[in-house]
Amino acid sequence: MDPVAAEVEKVKNDFQETYNQTLKHIDSIQEYGKTSRITNPSEAEEAEKKESLPRLNGLAQDGLNMLQSLQFNLDLLALQLPSVDDVDKAQSLAQSWKTQIQSLRLSLRNANLQAKANMRKAAQQEEIVVT
Repeated sequence: MDPVAAEVEKVKNDFQETYNQTLKHIDSIQEYGKTSRITNPSEAEEAEKKESLPRLNGLAQDGLNMLQSLQFNLDLLALQLPSVDDVDKAQSLAQSWKTQIQSLRLSLRNANLQAKANMRKAAQQEEIVVT
C-alpha cells in the first residue's frame, strides 16, 4: 500500500474514533442536570463532580478541534494521492467531514442550551420542595 494511502486510512480511523467520542461528550452535556438532587443527592453530586459541565465542554471543544485538524490533514494528504480518482474521493470526504464538524458544533450549542434548561428546571423543583 502506498504510504500516503496508509496515512489517509489512519486519518480516517482517527476521525471516526474522535467523532464518536465527541458525540458522547455532547450527549453527556445534553443530559447534564437531569439527575435530581432531591431523589438521589449523593448520586447527583458524585456525577457532577466526575463530569462537570465545564469539563465536558472542554472535552467536546478538544474533540471538535481535533476533528478540524484531521480534516485539514486529509485535505493536505488528498493532493498527494497517486490517482486522480483517489484525490477526488479524499477531497469529497474532507468536505463531508467539514459538514459533520459544523453539525457537531450546532449540536454542542443546543446541548448546552438543554443543559441550562435542565439545571433551571432542577433548581425550580428543589425550590418547590424546600418551600
